[in-house]
Amino acid sequence: MNKMELYEKLSTAITQKRRVSLLTITAAGRAEMVGKRMLFFSQDEFYPEAGLDMKLAFQLAEICFPFFLQQHTRSVTFESHDETVRVFHEAFAPPPHLIIAGAGHVAEPVAQMGKMLGFYTSVIDDRQEFARKERFPFSDNVCCQSFHSYFKSVPLNDSTYILLLTRGHQFDVLSLQQLLARNEKPAYIGMIGSRRRIAGVFEQLRADFPNETFANLYTPVGLDIGAETPEEIAVSIFAEILAVKKGKTGAPLSSTIRELAKIGFRKGKKDERK
Repeated sequence: MNKMELYEKLSTAITQKRRVSLLTITAAGRAEMVGKRMLFFSQDEFYPEAGLDMKLAFQLAEICFPFFLQQHTRSVTFESHDETVRVFHEAFAPPPHLIIAGAGHVAEPVAQMGKMLGFYTSVIDDRQEFARKERFPFSDNVCCQSFHSYFKSVPLNDSTYILLLTRGHQFDVLSLQQLLARNEKPAYIGMIGSRRRIAGVFEQLRADFPNETFANLYTPVGLDIGAETPEEIAVSIFAEILAVKKGKTGAPLSSTIRELAKIGFRKGKKDERK
């Protein structure tokens, strides 16, 4: 792969919001290796620039894999056979992708809040009068398309967060059928709805996916904060999404303080040191 092809592939990966790193050799015993680059998607998928020694390419993939997983940009020096090599690992971490299915009144504050929190935000609806950029000026992408066709092909990865805010359970079922049938899995799927609506969705899905655990499906969506207005519902939803994203419980931060207050702060600190 020549340098132009490598950068074109990098540009495509960024556009598709794929996690990718660019490795550049900045020092090596062999002068011809300095400046050579490699595009890195995983230990099984990497693309060295023409002229880069393949043994060195495999070693680069192994050494830089931990930095790729953590999305850390940094330099690393290592010994490769009879030479010392320094490589610059440049991470191109895609922003988390928030997909809002259903462009109703709840979707408007959700889309705005998603953008405030750093998500690449897409709104999808099959009704032209609802899927309008004027209604979602803060969204990166507003698409008028059927839920079935959209979820059949939209890129999914562990940085994808999906909210099903559709106008009826039949659209939730269509969307989930497409999502559950795919090998790629999003980090989060949240579905709004009443207990009756949710029960109807699960009843239909279990017939098609009897072994599915629905581990990443959160419904009813959001944390229990008594949300009623669209804006309050948006806060509830993102409280849950952030808890999932950060691996937290969503419990009040004050709960620990309350426990310490019951037994006395000084005693609590002594007990923690034991």
